[in-house]
Amino acid sequence: MVIISILTIFAVFILLLIIHIFTLIYLLFIKGKWMRKQKRKEHLRFTVDKAVSTYLFNDSISLNHPLKEEGLTRHLKGQSIITYELLEESLETYQKLIDHEETRDKVVLLAEHYLSDYYKHQLLNGRWSKRMNTLYYIEDFKMNSLADTIWMLFQTRLKWDEEKEQIIRTLAALQDVRLFELLVEEQPDWSVGLYKEIFRRMDRDQFKYNVSELDSFEHPVGNAMLDVAREERDEALLPLFEELLSSHSLEVRIRALKGILTLERITNVELLTPFASSSEWVERMLFARIAGKLKQSRYIAILTELMGDSIWWVRQGAAEALFHYRDGVFILEHIYTNHPDPFARDMARQWVGSRESVSDGGC
Repeated sequence: MVIISILTIFAVFILLLIIHIFTLIYLLFIKGKWMRKQKRKEHLRFTVDKAVSTYLFNDSISLNHPLKEEGLTRHLKGQSIITYELLEESLETYQKLIDHEETRDKVVLLAEHYLSDYYKHQLLNGRWSKRMNTLYYIEDFKMNSLADTIWMLFQTRLKWDEEKEQIIRTLAALQDVRLFELLVEEQPDWSVGLYKEIFRRMDRDQFKYNVSELDSFEHPVGNAMLDVAREERDEALLPLFEELLSSHSLEVRIRALKGILTLERITNVELLTPFASSSEWVERMLFARIAGKLKQSRYIAILTELMGDSIWWVRQGAAEALFHYRDGVFILEHIYTNHPDPFARDMARQWVGSRESVSDGGC
């Protein structure tokens, strides 16, 4: 029995050793293959970069002039996928570094001319990672020639996953009217986050038109639109935010208040006053934060009252708002000494103390 056990252990040891050796050989093979690819890639990189830069910075070649069947074409024909990868990298680099509109248009033209067929093949036949990378590049290069192919993928790919969402983002970047019509007519039940990404990619004139038709959109489309409108920091949208303050929807009112907070202005300061006594603490907090930006003297008494609010966030917002008034520290000291509410006195003490800490640190 002992001999059998020793033989079994020895056999297992030999088997594990063989597996280890074959694994090591496989890893060495993979590494060698990768190193050969990298060596070949670096050998071709100069050639591809030179061909790209020659076209981009050669003023004698018009955007309307068809690309000559030389240069990049000579290097792409008969080459492997490596050359396409190098072309992608080169075009992406120039696109990020160059602000000149005509040169950026040339980047798009090069991508359309040399990468369209390759990308179409990757979208229809490539692995998941290849398809995703291809969608990213199509979006970056604004390759409108592939819009129909991507729309077909959108319609036929039933599984909702990361790829489906990237298909939608890419269509938005390409300003595909079919996607925008679907958004307006059907308002699919997509997440607010996805809608925001669509609106960020949408042409600004188209987006502003949709914002002007906000009443036609329901949640989550309308809410996403308001979030992106706030990101725009466009003062032309102030009348819209002011109008939406009277909305029956709490979410819409909150987004309108956030829009006004971002712009730091309002045409009629009395529009904000009702929110100081709102039953929703978020609205009271946003009133306080906006008041701190506008610094209207008529808000001081209201903010002083909010210092005794039952919600910490409202008290914090009111204290911070008063702190930024010209005589803010004096007002907070008065509240600390005279306010009947202990919460208000405690919050005032914290803000007065923070001012004293800063002063001591600066001595």
